[in-house]
Amino acid sequence: MRPGYRPAFNAWLATDPAHKSNAPPGPAYMPQYVIPQEVAARSYDAQADAAFVEGSHAGSTADKYIRDTVFLATVLFLVGISGHFRIRQARFGLIGIGAALLVFAVIQLLGLPSPPS
Repeated sequence: MRPGYRPAFNAWLATDPAHKSNAPPGPAYMPQYVIPQEVAARSYDAQADAAFVEGSHAGSTADKYIRDTVFLATVLFLVGISGHFRIRQARFGLIGIGAALLVFAVIQLLGLPSPPS
């Protein structure tokens, strides 16, 4: 028998399962039955849960960085195409929208955690 099963088996036999109907159905149902690997499994499960939470947070932060990259690329696009318009107000309008997006993106970037070093 496995080392963790022997004490449970002996305790189960002490309940006289052959003659008593209220005895547990088997040694595995006894409180003395301990699986040594169960403690390690709980520890690994807790570590996996912590790693999952950390990974979810890192993924969320990465998504925010990508969103800010798109805003900054949009700024470059708007400023780049503004020179192709003959109407001066259209150029200034695109540059103004680009400037507003730039300010928004920089504020968003300042609120994000710095990349790991």
